[in-house]
Amino acid sequence: MLLLPTSVGCASSNASTPQAAAPRADELPRVRPENWDPLAFNRARGNAGAIPEEYRAKINGPDGDRQHLGKHLPYTPSQVQAPAGMLAVMWGDSSRGYAKHPNARRSAELPTGHWFDWIRVRRATHEDAEERESRFTDWPATAPSDNGRLSAIPGSTPERDDGKDTVYLVELPTGVRPGEWVRVHGHCLTHGEYVEFLRVPA
Repeated sequence: MLLLPTSVGCASSNASTPQAAAPRADELPRVRPENWDPLAFNRARGNAGAIPEEYRAKINGPDGDRQHLGKHLPYTPSQVQAPAGMLAVMWGDSSRGYAKHPNARRSAELPTGHWFDWIRVRRATHEDAEERESRFTDWPATAPSDNGRLSAIPGSTPERDDGKDTVYLVELPTGVRPGEWVRVHGHCLTHGEYVEFLRVPA
């Protein structure tokens, strides 16, 4: 009788080991981990439910990093100066070999449209911190009630190059200063949620 709890404990422990490797779809790190790998994290989180099932074969495919995961990772474009209290964000940094994220309005072929409809920014700290959400209910025009703004790289417009020149201007939490790390968590209408840590430009 005394061996039974020990056996059950071992079986239970072994059964939970594989689950610990994949993050839960609702679990996000508060700070940028030391060995942060955004591709690996977003793939694991996507397979756990943050990315639609019909897109998972692409993120797990031979060109998944460049064409599908990397395309949905945010970065701060060096050629764009964001207004005070905001962060300029684009998706798919071509300097890292990623495909640029296209943006598209709703159409017969794409009834949901293809853009990021919300982006949440939080100071990357272990403490409880304010998280600001910027909303984009339409593309390329932003509805008056939205708190996010759309822009483009200098000399372009959001619609140019299949929407790849679109810049999302999102609200920063109160008190975030240049040089600080923030966590950016965005939702692509077509392809789900993605997470990355960015340093606020000076």
